[in-house]
Amino acid sequence: LNGVKFKKSDKVRFLGVLLDDQLSWDHHVKYLEEKLKSQIIIIKRIRKFVPTSQNIPIYQSLFVSHLTYCISAWGGTSKTKIQRLFTVQKRCLRILFGSRPTFDHAEFYETCARTRTFEENMCPKNYVLEHTKPLFVKHKFLTVHSFHNFFICMEIFKIIKYHMPISLFSCFNSGFGLFHRKLLTLPKYYLNNSRNNFLY
Repeated sequence: LNGVKFKKSDKVRFLGVLLDDQLSWDHHVKYLEEKLKSQIIIIKRIRKFVPTSQNIPIYQSLFVSHLTYCISAWGGTSKTKIQRLFTVQKRCLRILFGSRPTFDHAEFYETCARTRTFEENMCPKNYVLEHTKPLFVKHKFLTVHSFHNFFICMEIFKIIKYHMPISLFSCFNSGFGLFHRKLLTLPKYYLNNSRNNFLY
């Protein structure tokens, strides 16, 4: 541009979201995964000093706020990438709301015999991780997959209600006739990868 050569970059940060040249969201998912793991470290450090009644506000403020940021944009990426974030989310739930200690709890590594009962000393240690589905149901938490669907529905609702932005409102086909005017039709696709498209 005007004799100045610009260096090509495979990624760029825009409003806290990492955009890559292929829109595969590889860099952003990797960055978000590391960010969530760092938040887990903070939660592990403050867990013993905070009453259990504050676990839900801690989870919402330190973890969910990062997990759901612009999820309506990058949440449609491949299932394998979303699964990596879901694994970190389940790890956070086990720390704050789990019924038995895991490798993230300090008490899991206690070796002093006086801190455990005779039965705990004699039985082998259970290394099986606790199932998190009961935790999601008990506390009415959404998974990362459900967060994406929820925010997408919210965005679509606001676009249809306020007709803004017009560039996105014109992408929706509301059907024909009085009966079908409130129904949305999905666009046709020929490849499964097309389901990750924003319009779908």
